[in-house]
Amino acid sequence: MLSKATKSALTFSVTIFVGAILVDPGDHVFHLKLPMLLLVMGLWICRILFGFIALDKYEILNSVLLFAIIVPGIATLIGLLGDSPLDGDPTFQLMKQVSVILIIPVLASERIDISKHIIRWCFIVAGFTILLAALSFTAPLLFGALRDFAVNNDNAFITDYDKLGVGVGSFYYKTIAVLIFPAAYYLNRFLYSGNRLSNGAAVMLFLIALLCAGSRAIALCTFVLVAIYLFEKLWTKEGLVISLFLMLIVLYISAGYFMSFFHSSESSNAAKLDHIHSYEIEFTRHPTYLLWGQGADTQFYSEGFQDKTTLTELTYIEMVRWFGFPVAVLLLFIICFPAALLMIRGDETSFMVGPFWAYLLESASNPLLICSTGLLIVSALWACVLMQNTGKRGNLAS
Repeated sequence: MLSKATKSALTFSVTIFVGAILVDPGDHVFHLKLPMLLLVMGLWICRILFGFIALDKYEILNSVLLFAIIVPGIATLIGLLGDSPLDGDPTFQLMKQVSVILIIPVLASERIDISKHIIRWCFIVAGFTILLAALSFTAPLLFGALRDFAVNNDNAFITDYDKLGVGVGSFYYKTIAVLIFPAAYYLNRFLYSGNRLSNGAAVMLFLIALLCAGSRAIALCTFVLVAIYLFEKLWTKEGLVISLFLMLIVLYISAGYFMSFFHSSESSNAAKLDHIHSYEIEFTRHPTYLLWGQGADTQFYSEGFQDKTTLTELTYIEMVRWFGFPVAVLLLFIICFPAALLMIRGDETSFMVGPFWAYLLESASNPLLICSTGLLIVSALWACVLMQNTGKRGNLAS
């Protein structure tokens, strides 16, 4: 009885923790990220002490060592060694974001699949985004109030795109990129399983929400991902020649529109080019940063923002500035390994690999990876791999 009660409490706590990350990424509205993580870890430790679970699997013990000690330790050490920190305690903020990966051994040992929780919470994110898109046309004053509330609480930010053709002005909800996962999930079900009406409706909901974000990276990655899924289906049904011919026509028609995303004169692209120039200056002045980094959450002057900043949109270059090239490569390997392993296995979870690579591509020009949201996705994939390695498959595709 006690075992079932604590397991139910743990599962419920994990669900709320996932929701806190996706719905309140800034953690300034509900303030639930750290309390729920502590509750999850506390319940898990209690279940170990009471003998309800046993960490007798090699992979799970490795996950405890890697994700509870080594990676947080590296991030903390580099944060403490960094120079020119901003006022306050930015290292604590980074530690709070990185601490999300502590949930991996919990998920693996308790066999909790958080992918279904991510998909369910994404309905709220999609609904909120589409609601704001509708209000931007029907009730501009209410839209402005909700937008300002989200921005002021660090759950959204203002972007500056020129003639993108989609989006709700300059509003961008921080976890909108995660919607590419449920979009792929329901598209896979629409193409290969029954109940096409509900699955198709879900696909349209998430695709519309993704377009409402007005992000070029999201729009491009979503288009490519949908094209790959449709190409695979056409290949199976019509053969390689016909499917390739149709896909080339689609790519040719859309190429002109997507090429416009990369004009250097576009305001967002111009800012990113200025970021790159500022990185070049920083690495030239301080070549040792390429080896061991400037330090996590440290500031430097970027021409893209015309101000000092701790973070730009260029995630992977920023990782080198923070951690140095060797540690950045190590972290990227840890991030990419579970997706590569699932792709090689080609089992029922492999359809999640496509949106994950798309998410990594989006992260190249958006700060989506080294944060609670990005690390939650990484944790979901790692937990899936560890559950499979311990002899019982995860439930991502169920």
